[in-house]
Amino acid sequence: MPQKDVYSKKITSEEEQKNFVLVLKDRLAFFPEEGETFKLIHNGQPRKAKIESYPCSCRGPDQPHSHYFVKSKGLRAGDRITIQRDVKGGGRHFLQVQHHPRRT
Repeated sequence: MPQKDVYSKKITSEEEQKNFVLVLKDRLAFFPEEGETFKLIHNGQPRKAKIESYPCSCRGPDQPHSHYFVKSKGLRAGDRITIQRDVKGGGRHFLQVQHHPRRT
């Protein structure tokens, strides 16, 4: 499956604590526009999701920027998530979670 149809990453402790999945800026185009709702389906259960952002200065005060995320509860540091776009369209995305073996 081409990378453009899948977003995959390992969950960090920050993501676990804040109940979200960070979206890398170069992968924003994979998702609908920021603020636009879409269906995120996990274990057959659809829920409304959207790309959100918060301002950040982690690169220093001279380089302000934003971090982008999708809210998602129940993820743990070390879990690997894969979000796949529905090839049939309809604005749906499927979330799969591979739980870290020491965290299950």
